[in-house]
Amino acid sequence: MRLLVLAAALAAAAAVAAPAAAQSLTKPEFTASVGYARFADGSEDWDGHAVAVRGAARLHRYFGVEAEGNLGLGSSEIDGVDLSMNHTIAGYVVAYLPLSENVDLYARAGYGSTEFEVEFGGAKFTDSYDGLALGIGGQYFFDGSDNGVRMDVTRHEYDELDGGFDAVSFSYVRRF
Repeated sequence: MRLLVLAAALAAAAAVAAPAAAQSLTKPEFTASVGYARFADGSEDWDGHAVAVRGAARLHRYFGVEAEGNLGLGSSEIDGVDLSMNHTIAGYVVAYLPLSENVDLYARAGYGSTEFEVEFGGAKFTDSYDGLALGIGGQYFFDGSDNGVRMDVTRHEYDELDGGFDAVSFSYVRRF
C-alpha cells in the first residue's frame, strides 16, 4: 500500500513539475560580441591589451555556453625584455540571472589557454599556459533592439604562472 501511495505522489509531482519546467525552457539564443580587453597580472610591469571576440549559445533561460578569443595588441617592456600576449582562447559554461527582458547578470567557468611571446637580445620565444578561468559580468540590450553592451571580469588561474592574471572587457554584443 505504501508503495502505491508513493508512486501516486511521485506521479502527481511529475505532472505538476513537467509543465513548470517546460515553461522555463526557451529556444536557443545566440550572441556574438566584439570589444576590448585589458589583462593585468597584479604587477605594475605588465599589462596586455586585446581585441576580444565571443560567441555564445544560450540554451536555457539560465544556462549556456560561450567561446572566447582574444588577439593581443602591443607589448610591454620589462627590464629590456619585450613581453607580448599573442592570443587567448577559452570555452565556458555560463549561468545567467535575468533581471529584465534586456538585462542579465552572469557567471562563467571554463578552461583557457594563453600564448605569450618574449623577445630579448634578438631571440624570440613563445610559450603557452592553460588552466581554469572564472568570471562575472553583465549585459544590457537596448530597448526594442538586438544590440547591446556587455562588461565582464575574468580571472585566469594558470598553474605555470605565479598567481595568474585578470581580464576586464567591454564589448558590443548582438543577439540572433
